[in-house]
Amino acid sequence: MKFRVAGAFATAVIVTAGIALAIALPSRANAGSPTPTPTRTASATPKAPPPTPTPAPRLAPAQGPGIMLTDCAGATADSARAIVLWTPSRAGTQWLDLSIFNNGFAPGTFISAGAFDAARWGYIWNGLREGETHFARVNTLTSAGWLTSQTLAFYTPVCDGHTDGPPPAPDMLQLRNALAGAVQYWDIDAAIAITDLRSGETIDVNGASVRLPGCTINLFALMRVVADLQDGKYPESDVGDTIAQTINRSDPILARRLMKDGVGSGDVTLGMTRVNTWMQALGMTSTFMDHPPAYPEESLSGDPDTDNRITALDVNRGLRALWDGRALSPPWRDYLLQKMTLVKPGLNYLIPVGTSGGVTVSHKNGFLWAEGWSDNDIGIVWYERGGQRFGYAISYYSQHFTGKYDGIPLGQRVSTLAFQWFVARYGYP
Repeated sequence: MKFRVAGAFATAVIVTAGIALAIALPSRANAGSPTPTPTRTASATPKAPPPTPTPAPRLAPAQGPGIMLTDCAGATADSARAIVLWTPSRAGTQWLDLSIFNNGFAPGTFISAGAFDAARWGYIWNGLREGETHFARVNTLTSAGWLTSQTLAFYTPVCDGHTDGPPPAPDMLQLRNALAGAVQYWDIDAAIAITDLRSGETIDVNGASVRLPGCTINLFALMRVVADLQDGKYPESDVGDTIAQTINRSDPILARRLMKDGVGSGDVTLGMTRVNTWMQALGMTSTFMDHPPAYPEESLSGDPDTDNRITALDVNRGLRALWDGRALSPPWRDYLLQKMTLVKPGLNYLIPVGTSGGVTVSHKNGFLWAEGWSDNDIGIVWYERGGQRFGYAISYYSQHFTGKYDGIPLGQRVSTLAFQWFVARYGYP
């Protein structure tokens, strides 16, 4: 506080709360005189704050999409429908793209619904092909260009009753009878499925019965890893050798690592969930991975006694999706088929034994003890001739036998019968 003396009074100027007050104070000589009423002086008008800047529109892809429902609107092969939902980015006009090939929506391989306004969040797609893996994404045209959502894979239901392609021809029916006779002869609890990958015909013996997969189920975890590689989620150098080693010695430890660190981004539960979603999208609707093989304590159900489950027909649906270039684009399909040839010699005792030179056997073993021995092998036997590929998918599951190697003779006979049938149909390479 500063004072200045004017005549008999001193004046104090006090600034408080942004208001200047001038108060006349009596001098000592007039201390007994009444104090004059203080006077208020006007304060300066404060400056207006600058306007709050308007944020720029958020430019981000739509979130999702997801499936609310898939069902049949009729009883024909093209009467499946799907209700697709997503969270729009509201940053521009939207299109919903749909394909039966997981090839990054290459030009000419997908169709689109739209254009939709920026707030659109769902679409009912009618007239879809039954029993087929589909891939969907939402593409938004923004001021910064196209922004693309994650890709959704889903499987449409079967509406007309034909689940595995056209009815088998007489030669395939003869193969089925021969396979059934072999199962009866060896008296093994076995399940078999054979699919001609050119015609789509399938035959089976107990193909819909639930099996103990062992490490065969890890093939579809590896397929999911390769789908991530195709999408550029991590570099091939991070996982390529591990994929090869997993197949080479049918290693459940490495398979779990790939599910956890690759597919699950560090979370094994999330990795298994994504693998299960992937298998369902491939049409493997009776298959479920409750825990990584050899790790029952990591059960999704919370019960370490719960078994993983699979069927031979489910496996062949998944293998056919791989072969057709629907699960993976052709370059990545061939990448995985090559990795599947790296099985060490000591594990080539089932499917490969029934074949002959000149063909490629891309396969995955699964061997375990669970209330008896189980010995399984799944894969694709194929060759090229005249610029064309010929191949068949084969799944062999045997379980609950007492001797460790009791399932081997039947498995080798199944492979031999399948190979002889295929060569008779298409010729030797």
